[in-house]
Amino acid sequence: MTHSNGICSCGQVHFKTQGRPLFRAICHCTICQRFNDAEYGDILLFRAADVDQAGCGEISYETLRQPPLLARGKCTTCCNPALEKLNMPLFPKLMLVPSARIVEQADLPDPEFHIFYNHRVRDAQDDLPKSSGYLPSQTRFATHLLRGLMHGRG
Repeated sequence: MTHSNGICSCGQVHFKTQGRPLFRAICHCTICQRFNDAEYGDILLFRAADVDQAGCGEISYETLRQPPLLARGKCTTCCNPALEKLNMPLFPKLMLVPSARIVEQADLPDPEFHIFYNHRVRDAQDDLPKSSGYLPSQTRFATHLLRGLMHGRG
């Protein structure tokens, strides 16, 4: 996956990604479930600089949890998840992209892990690592983020 096109359900929001994502993960937290109107969020994490939003379309961002590190964006036309901005102190600006928004589905990397698994709607039928609870889930996310940044992914 070196270049991909992303689009929302109605086609008003469109963007391009370049390079490999830092990772792909499955999040079962209740906020992701509500935001995605699904059993979980399936996200790709990119450096914000690797997501080209030129002429993207209109996205409405909302912060659903304090502190406001993650702004979740939905298309203002179809109201479906589009992009999420993650701004953590001491890290580059990051962008979460719902994997369902990527046009080239066959080029997606496999998910690497599950987080907030204790909130799952149903058991996952895979052998991926599964973290439950806030601290273990955040630790797994941070570990994979640091690994992706150190190994030059993205």
